[in-house]
Formats: sequence, structure tokens, C-alpha cells
Amino acid sequence: MNSLSSFIIQYFFPAIMVAIILFDFFTMIIPNWLNALLFIGFIGTAFLVKMPYEQVGWHLLTAAILLLIGFAVFAANFFGGGDAKSVAAIGAWVGWELDIIYFMLIMAIFGGILAGILLLIRLLNIKAILPKKINDISWVNAIITPKMRMPYGVAIGAAGLVLYAPDKWIL
Repeated sequence: MNSLSSFIIQYFFPAIMVAIILFDFFTMIIPNWLNALLFIGFIGTAFLVKMPYEQVGWHLLTAAILLLIGFAVFAANFFGGGDAKSVAAIGAWVGWELDIIYFMLIMAIFGGILAGILLLIRLLNIKAILPKKINDISWVNAIITPKMRMPYGVAIGAAGLVLYAPDKWIL
């Protein structure tokens, strides 16, 4: 395997996870182009490592199932559409293996921790003690305002970072 392939396998997925974390934290949106890039990156990497077609099919099936589940969770208003698409794109990378259960479990744990931290920040009414100039920053306001949504992409991206193992891609 050449150095470009090795570089892509080692850094592409983690870079996208960091982008998901940052975009969702600062804008409360995970852009469609980022999820599409993650999914297309899976296809490209699978081609690059010459993954067997049957295995690619299982990875794509995993993504499809997670997308359906994600949109059901979105419809129930538990998290956003970008979150659902991110989970599905990550599912394409992970595939139909035990690791997908680990990913979901780690994501839930990180989501619970994040929810606890946000709940504490919001209950302590941090907004009242921060200067108005800081309160007016949109991402700060979104984090400290009690009725605002949680940037669950932070938990999704962090779980992806914890779970990703580049050595699994070197077939």
C-alpha cells in the first residue's frame, strides 16, 4: 500500500469526525456535504483497499438500516436530521459487525455525559453571569439557553473517533 493510501486510511475518517464535532458545536448543524463526503469517502476507501463486494454490501446495508432508524429517531424529535445522516455514514465505515453496537453504546454514553453537562450549565443559569457580549455569540447562546437543542453531533463524532481503527482497513 502506498503512502497516500495509508495517509487517507489514517486521517480521512478522524478529520471528518472532528469536523462533525466542530460544526455541530458551533452551528448546531451538520452540513449535508460533510455527511456526503464521509459516505463517499467510505466508497473510495473500500475501493482503495479492494474490499470484497459482499463486505461492501454489508457495510451499505448497515448504513441503510441506521439511516432508517435515525430518521425514526429524528421524527420522534430526539435528534436532528444531520445527526441521523452522520450515524448512517459512520455505519457505512463500521459495517455490520459487533463494532456497530460499541459505536452506538459509546455514542449514548457520550451523549448522556454531554446532556448532563449542558443540563448543569443551564440549571446554574450561567447566562445571567456572563457579559452580554458573550451571551450574544450565537453558539454560546445555544449552549446556555435552557430550551435549545443539544449538539448531539459532538457525541456522534467523539464516538467515531474512539471507535475508528485504521488497521482494520489495511486488508
